[in-house]
Parts: sequence; structure tokens; C-alpha cells
Amino acid sequence: MSELVQDQRKAYRHTLALDTEVHCHESSLLGMFRCRTENIGMGGAFLAAGELLLEKAADVELVFHIPATPTPKEYRIQAQVVRTTASGAGLSFPPLDRERQRQFRRFLLEAKVAARH
Repeated sequence: MSELVQDQRKAYRHTLALDTEVHCHESSLLGMFRCRTENIGMGGAFLAAGELLLEKAADVELVFHIPATPTPKEYRIQAQVVRTTASGAGLSFPPLDRERQRQFRRFLLEAKVAARH
């Protein structure tokens, strides 16, 4: 019998595939790897990267990339792994101040527009 997992997200997530660098700084997880987001929102993201080398509660830095027009853009944010599955990992972002929220919202909007083209 399968268990239903209750969605505990505090903010809406958009289905959006962004090229992402994951920078691990903890001694057991040193290094960087690339993957893609499956969904993302102001409160966190899910990285679709089966068999990730991430551990629950690990602190990482994410660098999202938009190979956009006319110049590529990136956004860096700290995150914490809150769950891992066979298909990837769910991460949460720390609370952002008002200016960082504005910058992140703008970045996500530009990413969604770029994804349509």
C-alpha cells in the first residue's frame, strides 16, 4: 500500500526547467554538479536529478541559469535540502528581504518568458 505525501509547501511553485548548478560546501558533500529544476517558487524548488548526492538538511548554494535573450542571466540563492527521493530533491529557500524578493520574482518572470520561446 502506498502512502500519500502531504504537500507542505508554503508558497506556490511553477513548473519550470532551469539549468542549475548545485554548490555543496559541507565536508561530506564538497563539490558542484549540474541539474535542472522541475518546479520552482519563492519558497523553494525541486531538482530533478535522480540519485542525487544530496543529504537531507544539507545547506547548498544554487545558481539558476536562463540562456535568455539577449544575454544569459543567473540568480544565486542559498537553500537547504528538505527531502530526497529517487527522482531528485526538494529544497527550501531562507526568508528573503524585500529587495531580494523583488529581484527573485523578476528573475522567475524572465525565466518563464524565456521558456516560452
